[in-house]
Amino acid sequence: MQTRPGALISGLFLIFALLGGLWLTLDEGEQPATLLLDRPATSALERKIGHLIMVGFNGTKPTDLGVKAVSAQLADGKIGGVMLLSRNITTSRQLKVLTQHLAQQNESMPVFIAVDQEGGRVQRLSRLGGNASWLSAENLSHKTDNCTIGSVRAYYDRHAQILPDHHINVNFGPVVDLNLNPDNPVIGKSKRSFSADPETVIRCAEGFIAAHQALGVATALKHFPGHGTTTVDSHHGLPVIDSTWRKQELTPYKALAQMGHADMIMMGHLVHQRFSDAGTLPASLSQKGIQAARTAAGPETVLITDDLEMTAVSKDFPIEEAAVKALAAGNDIVLFSSFERYDPGLGDRLNAAIAAAVKDGRLKEDQINRSVTRIKTLKRKLTPQPQPAG
Repeated sequence: MQTRPGALISGLFLIFALLGGLWLTLDEGEQPATLLLDRPATSALERKIGHLIMVGFNGTKPTDLGVKAVSAQLADGKIGGVMLLSRNITTSRQLKVLTQHLAQQNESMPVFIAVDQEGGRVQRLSRLGGNASWLSAENLSHKTDNCTIGSVRAYYDRHAQILPDHHINVNFGPVVDLNLNPDNPVIGKSKRSFSADPETVIRCAEGFIAAHQALGVATALKHFPGHGTTTVDSHHGLPVIDSTWRKQELTPYKALAQMGHADMIMMGHLVHQRFSDAGTLPASLSQKGIQAARTAAGPETVLITDDLEMTAVSKDFPIEEAAVKALAAGNDIVLFSSFERYDPGLGDRLNAAIAAAVKDGRLKEDQINRSVTRIKTLKRKLTPQPQPAG
């Protein structure tokens, strides 16, 4: 039977119209964004490695290209978490839609959705207003009589609810650096330290962490082994603390770990002969630094790097090399913020570089396995409280 040219043209037009409608539907975010991308299957090794990678991204809504990219990487298991920055946050409703979308990308294991919400100068949620605007660590300590336990816990009980309300399950805080140098450009001057006194810092941090843990939100003690005496901001240079660091800076880590309050420790980009393997290699990339953190906090604590795109590291190491070095040293999670740049393929590239390092022997798969176990154990402790997107 012959088909008339007109009917053939009409049929082809209908097919293209249907395909166009499917594309528009996907682009409007009514289907998972990953369907837009033709991605190869993820291997078992790549899925293991994915747990060890956390990245920042551009975009504020599920249809943005940067959000689509990390959504696909989460769904494929190429990454295990994302970090929110101010660029990702406009309103409460917008943030709930975004984070709920991200949380749904991997049904087999909770997705880490993390934020820096310390208070004062470092808080990404403050533009949401109300309880999303927190006192700085220093001001909180002053207003609570050096962190009397009840008052600190009550403060963070009220304020930390903003995190699970927006599907955020990791807060990169509290800062447990001691305020030993008030002129420190990144800690003292920014009022990010609770106190110069270790016992006060422990009380303040205990209230902070207990409130978060009650809500199913993990926290990260930072910045190991201690950023309080530096004269250099590791965002812009590499601090060397051989002559200024004090042993008492480890006290909060040990005490809080004994209380069960060390979900994560964030490794600082800090050089000290006790914590650095050689020359000017920071503690964050050194086996000495990792071993010291493990000694302080125990074998189950998840160790995460500070942002590996900070100048302290990026001036010496390309992104992929920094990731491999950090994991080879013993970190469990490598963190890349993509701050001030747009790199939607970052998670895929990092995963590929780490997989190549495993295959050529620079990284051991049994070490990857141990990190995955720690991360999964922590993720299972999280109790997300889904809220309506509206």
